[in-house]
Amino acid sequence: MLARLSEVLYAWRHLVKNGLEAPAAVPARLTGGEMRRLFAVAVVVTAGLTVTATASASTTVQKIPIDVGVALCNGDAVDLSGTLLDSFTTTATPSGGTKFAFHDNPQGIRGVDTITGTVFHGTGVTREVDLFSPSGGITSTFVDRFQIQATGGAQSFIISETEHITIAPSGKVAVSFDNFSASC
Repeated sequence: MLARLSEVLYAWRHLVKNGLEAPAAVPARLTGGEMRRLFAVAVVVTAGLTVTATASASTTVQKIPIDVGVALCNGDAVDLSGTLLDSFTTTATPSGGTKFAFHDNPQGIRGVDTITGTVFHGTGVTREVDLFSPSGGITSTFVDRFQIQATGGAQSFIISETEHITIAPSGKVAVSFDNFSASC
């Protein structure tokens, strides 16, 4: 059932982003380029399945090695590597609902511009909290702040996103917004 709730939440997000209304029984299959969201759902569902029937909360913490190439605003490439610290929490609420949360932050992520030799550091946080009420309402908030910070006065690259959706038990979207920006 938790997997179905997660699928419905992300189906609603897809529909709302495209300006569409949908009935309460939204198809669970999504299309399009929402791979980050699909990964988040998989992680949330996996974390949810680790909670036993008698447990009220579960937390999983893991360190994930990162090795990724990034194109800077000036077109140069930076190969970033280090560790991403992930924390996933599932909590049963006193009212009978479920809260899923994940929190990611880079640790020791560093890279060098392959053209200029400028050193960059990956900093920031990614956080999502999803609340499923027993009556069928859903609230989800996603916040991402990621910086590729330059040293020595060079230009940094900053990504900022805040996304929120509230769906009433009736299926009506009460609140929905996605504020995204990227700057150099």
